[in-house]
Amino acid sequence: MTVGEIARLLGGAVQGDPATAITGVNGLNEAGPGDLCFVRNDQFLPMLSETKASAALIPKPVDPLPLPAAIVVAEPEQAFVRVLHMFAAERSPRPAAGVHERAWVAPGAVLGANVSVGPGAFVGEGAVLGDGVVLYPGVYIGRGSEIGPDTVVYPNAVIREGVRVGARCVLHAGVCVGSDGFGFVPMGGAWVKIPQVGTVEVGDDVEIGSNTAIDRATFGVTKLGNGVKIDNLVQIGHNVQIGAHSVIAGMAGVAGSTVIGTQVRIGASAGINGHITIGDGASIAARSGVTRSVAPGQVVSGFPAMDHAQQRRVMVVQAQLPELAKRVRQLEARLAALEDNKEL
Repeated sequence: MTVGEIARLLGGAVQGDPATAITGVNGLNEAGPGDLCFVRNDQFLPMLSETKASAALIPKPVDPLPLPAAIVVAEPEQAFVRVLHMFAAERSPRPAAGVHERAWVAPGAVLGANVSVGPGAFVGEGAVLGDGVVLYPGVYIGRGSEIGPDTVVYPNAVIREGVRVGARCVLHAGVCVGSDGFGFVPMGGAWVKIPQVGTVEVGDDVEIGSNTAIDRATFGVTKLGNGVKIDNLVQIGHNVQIGAHSVIAGMAGVAGSTVIGTQVRIGASAGINGHITIGDGASIAARSGVTRSVAPGQVVSGFPAMDHAQQRRVMVVQAQLPELAKRVRQLEARLAALEDNKEL
């Protein structure tokens, strides 16, 4: 694409040569000839003189312009994301519609228009695939499951029986939705399994990272709201409720029956106790251990997790502990000496 074509799509103004050809996208430091990069704000505009990019998205005109072309837009970072979507669509074209000869689709399954089922995929009896669904090789769709329109399921993902996934979702390789919740009861000296008879409901526009597991409810529903984004290697326990547009980073774990509000942010490797509530808009720092409910909008960190401002003060004191311990030993020695002199 040319700079002029991209500018028209973004509604931006061209500075420099609109015929400049763009063949890729990259960061300011990594970009080379043919690449488009972006400058987040005015602070980084001086770096344009160092980049080898052919063009940049910038927040205001630059004079003189040190590269062949630029596109002036109000929000360069957001505009760059739109450009990334354009290039991603070209580099990862949608698989052709149709069922591969080495896939297996049950006679009672219902497939919408333009569905693509790759080799080795399995679609169970009574499953429903909406228009434009893409199943990559090795995907398993259990009986009675429903997949909404334009959802993409990458290789070797598993969607167990009776699970409902919304529209325009992305499930990455190795995801398992609807595996049994971790439910056992001690009986006669052994652990007896509690049948997990509930299901999972995933809203629209949800993205789930590779090798993440989302357990079905013991009874009732494990539910992910619209726009939820989950990273790789995350564990979501049975009967968990996650509100719309919350995000969970890699290797985090949420124990059963926890309720997570809307717009919540959970950092990497955080652990969330079961049967608690995380309020709307709360933030949980990476590697935190949350043992009790978190108020709406609160930011917590540490283990056990506490208000982040308080945790920072705790960390300062912890760093001083060796010196404090040394001073205590010195004071104890002086006190012992004073007591000895008093006895004399």
